[in-house]
Amino acid sequence: MRFSGGCIYARLFDIKSLVLTTMKETNLKQVLSLAAALWAGSFVAGVAAETPQQRAAELADVIELTLPTSAGPHPLAILLPGCLSWYPHHARWRDALLVRGYAVLHVDSFAARGLAGRRTLERLVCSGAQLHGDERAGDVMAVLESLHQRNDLNLAQTVIFGWSHGGWSAMDLLSRVTAGMLPTNLTAPANLEGIDFRAAFIFYPYCGPGSLDGTDGYPAHTRTLMFHGTRDVITNPQQCAARARALATAGATIEFFSMTGSRHWFDNHTEPAAFDAAATARAGAAIEAALADLEHTRAAP
Repeated sequence: MRFSGGCIYARLFDIKSLVLTTMKETNLKQVLSLAAALWAGSFVAGVAAETPQQRAAELADVIELTLPTSAGPHPLAILLPGCLSWYPHHARWRDALLVRGYAVLHVDSFAARGLAGRRTLERLVCSGAQLHGDERAGDVMAVLESLHQRNDLNLAQTVIFGWSHGGWSAMDLLSRVTAGMLPTNLTAPANLEGIDFRAAFIFYPYCGPGSLDGTDGYPAHTRTLMFHGTRDVITNPQQCAARARALATAGATIEFFSMTGSRHWFDNHTEPAAFDAAATARAGAAIEAALADLEHTRAAP
């Protein structure tokens, strides 16, 4: 069975649909939860733990920081693509953010580990065999520390975008920064003093076992918009909706957008089987409104 942008998570959900007729759903949920938990902890990290400075040096050749033509200092937007890495819909957001005056950061954690090409990424990253969300979170933490002294960036006005695996990574990052939890690939905390995540825009993330659910901490002031299609069989929209509700109850500023009939990768205009123009426009409008609110706040005396 082939999945567009597929992950091992989807296979768990497909197994569920095949055996529901012979098992009670309550028991099956327990079995699937245990299987996913065992899967999530069954692989070793792709790189040894390092100091943030060492990790940033290892990543130096795969850091793409694009600056707008306007005068700085510029707010920062971090883009974290899914497990198949960079696609044209990510470039569209990069270009739109540059027009808005954002510097745009892309850290290619896949290339840093020699992971390239769709087949390799599907086999090793989308499968969950290598490079979990906490490692990518650690990469971004290390890179942010290395940008700390740049006077052309306003890191107190940072926003983060994450898609699928990148959404997992973004939410792990926000939780770990808030809770003071180290990712597996760092031996010491990164110096993120003065860096403030003002908003997070999360597309169809993985919210299952092995990801942080925010109970250890999540930044209450970070305006978080999460978008998930109801027909997504790659990541579970019900899990993510439940997480959003729990975070909101705990005080987070989060809104969950249920995209009726939409699939995983619904905003990827190069994937006709998944692309949903209406859902993409709806998500885009919500993000544009949130960015406009941030710009208004920055402009206020």
